[in-house]
Amino acid sequence: LTNETVFDLESLPARLTVLGGGPIGVELGQAFRRLGSRVTVIDDHGLLGKEDAGAARVVADQLEADGVELLLGYKAIRAEAGPTLLVEGPAGERRVTGDCLLIAVGRKPGLEGLDLEAAGIAYDTSGVKTDRSLRTTNRRVFAVGDVAGRGQFTDLAAAHAGLFIRKALFALPTNADTLVVPRVTYADPELAQVGPTEAEARRIHGDGVRVIVIPFADNDRARTEGDCRGFGKLVATASGKILGVTLVGRHAGDQIGLWSLILSRRLKLSSLTGMIAPYPTRGEISKGMAGQWFAPKLFSPATRRLVAILKHLG
Repeated sequence: LTNETVFDLESLPARLTVLGGGPIGVELGQAFRRLGSRVTVIDDHGLLGKEDAGAARVVADQLEADGVELLLGYKAIRAEAGPTLLVEGPAGERRVTGDCLLIAVGRKPGLEGLDLEAAGIAYDTSGVKTDRSLRTTNRRVFAVGDVAGRGQFTDLAAAHAGLFIRKALFALPTNADTLVVPRVTYADPELAQVGPTEAEARRIHGDGVRVIVIPFADNDRARTEGDCRGFGKLVATASGKILGVTLVGRHAGDQIGLWSLILSRRLKLSSLTGMIAPYPTRGEISKGMAGQWFAPKLFSPATRRLVAILKHLG
């Protein structure tokens, strides 16, 4: 099965094997487990390996609490009748048999048979090569969406379509390289990300990275709902330039849009601290992260000395 054909099932499989621990494997694996299937998710790396490790752990803990078996660090060696997967990992070889096998290891653009070489259109395994206006190496041809090799997201494909219309029909300037693309894994809890993760930011900026983390346990709405799983994480430079944000928790996907706007418009953290966030909402965590970034300055020795002078003068 794939993420398309799985919806053709007319009965619930008693046992479902999922090969791939990315967003699709996690989302469908958890869904089938909650519908009643016995589910095993296999990945040769970690669950949601492209995401923030701490946030991915929150999701993994919930999957295990739901009863999903996670075989992480196991590589599929061979598929056999059953369907059965022979996998090899930390505990050696193992056979995993299910009633259905869901393949969730990602996709690549289907370019076979298009004879792109004859059209002078360059491409590789990730897709068609495009410039910032989404024009291919054949100037009369544009490529948008998954085939453009810039990410496989529905919202990104829609954004590409808008850029193409601006360029092709109205001759307006466009730049696909500047698009800020959020991503969400729709598990329970949701995991949302925009910009680089902490690990990615540290690889680029080294020690010039400052991280603020606020757990949802400190959020009144989360406590009222009895669901304090997860946290918000702000990654910025020492000067306060926002690099990326991770949110993991209930309705995280609904909250990441604010940060997508902030990054796309290159707004400062002070624009958030001056915002009034409705109380009590989970969205308060965003303002809280921005406020915590300024906390050291507010309570620095210099500030305390200034307050002491003003009190003395008073």
